[in-house]
Formats: sequence, structure tokens, C-alpha cells
Amino acid sequence: MAKPVFFATVADLRAWLQENHATLVELWIGFHSAASGRAERLTYKQALDEALCFGWIDGVRKSVDATRYTQRFSPRKAKSYWSRVNTARAKELVAAGRMAPPGLKAFEARDESATRRYSFERDEARLTPPMEKAFRANAAAWQFFQSRPPGYRRLCAFWVTSAKKDETRARRLAALIAHCARGQALPGLARPVRSTAPSARPRGAPRGRR
Repeated sequence: MAKPVFFATVADLRAWLQENHATLVELWIGFHSAASGRAERLTYKQALDEALCFGWIDGVRKSVDATRYTQRFSPRKAKSYWSRVNTARAKELVAAGRMAPPGLKAFEARDESATRRYSFERDEARLTPPMEKAFRANAAAWQFFQSRPPGYRRLCAFWVTSAKKDETRARRLAALIAHCARGQALPGLARPVRSTAPSARPRGAPRGRR
């Protein structure tokens, strides 16, 4: 992981993206949490807005210390999935005249049918309290899961909770915990799966991205 960059202002981040969005493949942005007590600080929401403006998207989050964390931002892939939340926010940025040409190009190239396939329930999916308790019991697995991108965590939660039978939900939760304990993402949820081999993805796992 590259050393995180702590931007003093939103303008500083926008200037960085203006200069580097087309040539660099990632940026780890450092954030000060509310607990840091800093009156002026770049927030995650502000950073995401600027990323969307230049065709970038957020990814993995990692802790730095008790009051700081860092999150990876990178150029959005051409066929990546646009969540309803980011789609709505991008429209607001366009209306406000803040969207830069690269961001507008990425937004206009999105697959709207793919966005519609992801229901509200999938976007808002959460593990049930008993499921989360079982997950937290494996500290290493839970820590790895929390380090994954928000969109990936929601997809995992939807995959587990959308099963119709209790035994299927339990089996999927066990598979998710086992993969996380090994430091592995569920293949079919981490990226589109092209292989037809039975082991290519967990049974019933969706193929989309965020």
C-alpha cells in the first residue's frame, strides 16, 4: 500500500485529480476521523464527490491509527457497476456544474440496465444481528471483511441474506467467514466471473460489481 496523502482542502484534492486522473492508477487518501477533533478536515463524502467528477471511485479502507484511516481511490473501469447512490450523486454533480469532462464521460458510458438490476434491497443489504455476531466471533475474518470496499460488503450481505432457506443462508455465511479468515474475497462477488468451472464462484453468487 502506498503512503496515504492527507489533503488540506477539497481544492487541493481536485487539483491533484485534475493533474493525475489520466496517468495514475490509484491514490490512497488519508482522512482524520471526527474523533480527531480537527475543525477543518477533508471528509470521505467530499473525496468521493471529487473522485466521481474525474471518473474515479472509492475502494478498500484501512486504519492508520486511532483517529486516522486511509481509503484507496482509482479510475473506474469501463464496465463497472454504478450503484444507485453514486448514480444519483453524479446527477447532482452534473446539475451543479461540478462534473469534469472525464467524470462526465464515465457517467454517460454507464450501463443503466445493470444499475436497475441491482434492487434497493441489494443496495441496502445488511447481515442480521445474529449473523453479524457469528461473524464477529472470528476476529480475523471480521477484520478482513471490514477492510473490503462498501459495495463488496453489501453484495456479500445480499448474497447471504437473499437465500430462501435457513440452511442455505447458514452455508453461505459459513463460506463467507471461511474466505475472510483466509484473507480471500468471494471470487464471484469480487469481480465478474468468466470461468465455467464449478469452483469459480460460490453457488448462487451474483456476478456484478459495484
